[in-house]
Amino acid sequence: TYLKKDYLKRDKKIKICFLADKHGLYDDRIYWKMAVPLSQRGYEVSYLLIGDKEEEGLTQEGILYKMLKLKTLSKNRYINFVLKNLHPYNNYKSLYREAQKIAAEIYHFHDLWINRIGRKLKRLPHHPVVFYDAREPHADDYVSFSPLKGIFKKAIACFAFLLDRWEKRQAAHYDLVISTEEIVRDRFREKLGADKVEVLFNYTDKHHAYDKVPLARKPYDFIYSGGITALRGAFKILEATRLALKHVPDIRVVFVGKYSPEGLQEDMQQFIDKNHLQEHVILHPFVDYGRISDYYNNSKVGLVPWFPYPTFKVKMPIKLFEYMAFGMPVIGSNFGHIKAYIEKENCGLVVNPMNAAEIADAMVELMRNPQQCMTYANNGRTATLQKYRWELELEKLITYYERSLKERIRKIRSDG
Repeated sequence: TYLKKDYLKRDKKIKICFLADKHGLYDDRIYWKMAVPLSQRGYEVSYLLIGDKEEEGLTQEGILYKMLKLKTLSKNRYINFVLKNLHPYNNYKSLYREAQKIAAEIYHFHDLWINRIGRKLKRLPHHPVVFYDAREPHADDYVSFSPLKGIFKKAIACFAFLLDRWEKRQAAHYDLVISTEEIVRDRFREKLGADKVEVLFNYTDKHHAYDKVPLARKPYDFIYSGGITALRGAFKILEATRLALKHVPDIRVVFVGKYSPEGLQEDMQQFIDKNHLQEHVILHPFVDYGRISDYYNNSKVGLVPWFPYPTFKVKMPIKLFEYMAFGMPVIGSNFGHIKAYIEKENCGLVVNPMNAAEIADAMVELMRNPQQCMTYANNGRTATLQKYRWELELEKLITYYERSLKERIRKIRSDG
């Protein structure tokens, strides 16, 4: 057909369409690490997402986007789930219609529930390539973060098991599944085979923004950046700061990120006020992707004391590599990828994240030993420059795209 011949033209820009429903427009991985550099490489990039408002346009970096407003049909989450599935224009049906209009050669989606339309995208008549970025261990998330107890906890575990099976059944129909670390990769490979699943580590692309500010001029001794929650150690850091203050009287800690759930920031501020930490702890709100470098350059040590929940034993926090890239030693949890990278690169100290006194001891140790700090900092910085750079992962992604596009062209030609 004319359509098929048109897609085989060599001078035509390849269209890539990213889709998401849990990540924002300026998400670091989707937007800054994938969409923008791919656009600079000559691909025609668009981004469809579900958000808090209806909006479309062209970003400053040249990315076409359309945000569909999240539909809420009932305040009860369970009734809302049922109604949205029955509604003829629910979130995912609308997302599919918009994706269909773009007629991209490559659809690359990033969130679990978009699997509901993944197979439909794959069946579009122009034979598009479909990639699924399985960024999270979703089943582990449901089990770890559920506040339910007893029989309800078991029901959640059962749901998580069935969800995991459904996710992998859907993924079997795509060209490639991408994970951000090896554990999720291997779980998918058990079901799909090694050739259908690859890793693109979520390494940092910010090492170029590093500014070698002398330690004495850095206003913050410690920084925690990213998603701020109790399970990621928010209150343990506050308690550790209170304890460390006895040995480091002028200690200063800054939090930068999104506080969750609603009300957490107020609870943290109450702790700060009650323990007279107002001069020592700054609760800064979320900052744009381009501005976080300013806080990294002005901090001495990075903190990542995630609690030992099943999902955190799988996830690989990007902040770990960002701290390293900005020449900061890391104080991190004594399990999982956090422990493995800190010990492998000798770039910090591992602690029991449930023990505030142990975190405090590590904070005091680094503040009292600037030479040790510098050794850890140099080790981490060197490792990111040599191995843990996003540019290397981007080249892998382009290789996967090209490989799948060649297979796509072969199929189109074989179909006549």
